[in-house]
Amino acid sequence: MVLKIAVVGCRGFGKAHLNALLKLRDRYGLEIYVFSRTEDYARDCYREYDASGYFTKYGDVLRSDVDIVDLVVSHDAHMPMSIAALEVGKHVMLEKPIARTIEEAVSIINVARSGGRKFMVLENHYFDPSVWKAKELMGKLGKISMIIVRKLQFNSPGGWRRIRRLMGGGALIDGGIHYIDTLLNLGGDYTEVKSMCMRGFAGLEGEDISASMFRFKSGALGILLYSWSAPGGDNAPIFEVYGERGFIMEDPGSRVPGKPYGDLLINIDGMQEKIIVEKVNVIEREIESFIQAVINNTDLPMPPEIALRDLRAVLDAYRNCGELGVGFQPV
Repeated sequence: MVLKIAVVGCRGFGKAHLNALLKLRDRYGLEIYVFSRTEDYARDCYREYDASGYFTKYGDVLRSDVDIVDLVVSHDAHMPMSIAALEVGKHVMLEKPIARTIEEAVSIINVARSGGRKFMVLENHYFDPSVWKAKELMGKLGKISMIIVRKLQFNSPGGWRRIRRLMGGGALIDGGIHYIDTLLNLGGDYTEVKSMCMRGFAGLEGEDISASMFRFKSGALGILLYSWSAPGGDNAPIFEVYGERGFIMEDPGSRVPGKPYGDLLINIDGMQEKIIVEKVNVIEREIESFIQAVINNTDLPMPPEIALRDLRAVLDAYRNCGELGVGFQPV
């Protein structure tokens, strides 16, 4: 069986998808196709990645015999382009977030389910083993009091990411949803969210600084700090978990390319140990897992309901932020 995959959006982060697919091509006998609305760029991308072909019209992708459509497109296009592909029988990989609103997200999930097609949001942080190792070790801490997740950096994107309506908000719904995913994977269900959002100097219509507090059902407090207006702020641990007997934190000095999180430091009753975590390229892992689910017709490694959960948390945080944090509202 030759599996044919079309990467729709081969600029920007689409290149990360293509690089991962090149490593998987021989292992799974893949044929890779690329898409750009600009003919010259589509041709350049086709040559750079030694693709099997290229498209410049999305309608041609839908009419083709490709099996999987990999969408790396603006947030406003997530629902219509996903549904269009699912309705003609394609399986769909979609770069996060799942959509701008709950209604958009549920529409995609329903079409995928009714048509029996595989649909997965590519949330690469979900596939980082550091998070799941920390989750496994949390039982050693006793009662958990607090979980902190932070990502402070400088990012001033251009194009559609500056436009709140197209984004569905600002930085939190884009890059920040990665860290929402990690916070919820560690903390579980929550009952309350309080947030503040601000606009710094990243140049967005939406917020580029947010601070959110989650009250988890377990009784623990979750704190999420996310900013695109914090030059040099990327050197702290990304996540920390505190409990009765000590703490677990991500080790920023052990990060490697292709993997968001480093090894773990765990301190129990004053005794500290470093936990070495498997080094993997999480983009390659998530895409390979989806390909395996398609080939073997097995359950998805990350059900779309997880991506829906993450979006719901972002939107809950935005509701506390006032007009600045409110994203796209359907008319």
